[in-house]
Amino acid sequence: MKKFVAILSLLFSFIFFMNACKKDLSVETGNTGGTAMGTVLDSLGNCQQIIVHGNYQVDSILTDSNYLMIKLNITSRGKYKVSSDSSNGFWFSDSGFVITTGLQTVKIKGHGKPLLPIVTTKTISFDSTICQVNINCGLLPLSTNTDYFPTTVGSNWTYYYGSNLTDTSVTTVSNLYAIIGLNAYSLFSDIYPTPPNDTMIYRKDGNGNYYQYTKLLDSSNTWIDYPFLKDNLNVGSYWESDTVQGVLGGQNVTMKYGFTIIAQNTSVSFNGVNYTNVINVQEVSYLKLTSDPPSLFTPQTQSSDNSYYAKGIGWIATIYPNNSTYNITALRMPNIQ
Repeated sequence: MKKFVAILSLLFSFIFFMNACKKDLSVETGNTGGTAMGTVLDSLGNCQQIIVHGNYQVDSILTDSNYLMIKLNITSRGKYKVSSDSSNGFWFSDSGFVITTGLQTVKIKGHGKPLLPIVTTKTISFDSTICQVNINCGLLPLSTNTDYFPTTVGSNWTYYYGSNLTDTSVTTVSNLYAIIGLNAYSLFSDIYPTPPNDTMIYRKDGNGNYYQYTKLLDSSNTWIDYPFLKDNLNVGSYWESDTVQGVLGGQNVTMKYGFTIIAQNTSVSFNGVNYTNVINVQEVSYLKLTSDPPSLFTPQTQSSDNSYYAKGIGWIATIYPNNSTYNITALRMPNIQ
């Protein structure tokens, strides 16, 4: 009996000790029984980085490899829940506890399965704030090597400028691509003898239209997606890019490009190489002061050029009739993969 009382006394002491430890732990770490509060935005009100992990394919159920890494700025400790909408058959949702305030990175699991091979915009919600991220569900850039602007990975072109054969650059189709809005773009890397190098962004729609995503003016904050080639139009056909605003020569200007098909299925020769099935596109830039009426666009004929595209080969030259020192021509037959 005494032994039992001793054991019972020891047991009560142990329970009291454990409760004391729990109480001390609660004091040190704070109460995590409430709801965490915070934001997915940074101090400027912009969405913080969201990193997408895993492959997203139609009719493939998402696994543990499909998740988002999201930065949260926690202002109140407790239980958090981050979730997305369920568009295109899949969604992200997860919860947990945070015991410290400040910037936290959390992992949000994917659920369901994509229904359509499209770029799906997911709206991520935490507390009362939201951010969006684009998920590529099997949509890749249209990649062919038989049209007028090949985008097959590894294809490359060597160009030279003016009459100096040593002033060259090499353009290569990267194995990377970009999703911008609802479009998938191929990335072309331009390597020059002296840095900086450059990356160009292109796409095509499979209907004979080829687009570049760029800024027309270095001083502009506006990026546009405009067609620089249409292989489905007749000679004499004309189209324009969207307009952008910026500063040029200290003046606030509005700019756009105009394009005209000059020749179809023609033959040309550059640097001793003959090309057939070539389209010649005239490019003219138009400028006006931003404060002027829309009808006052003036063509900049001194900087107009003719660009040449060969079927199955791509861009082979840009010729400036009024200043040959700016000419760009393919140095040799390109390497199309």
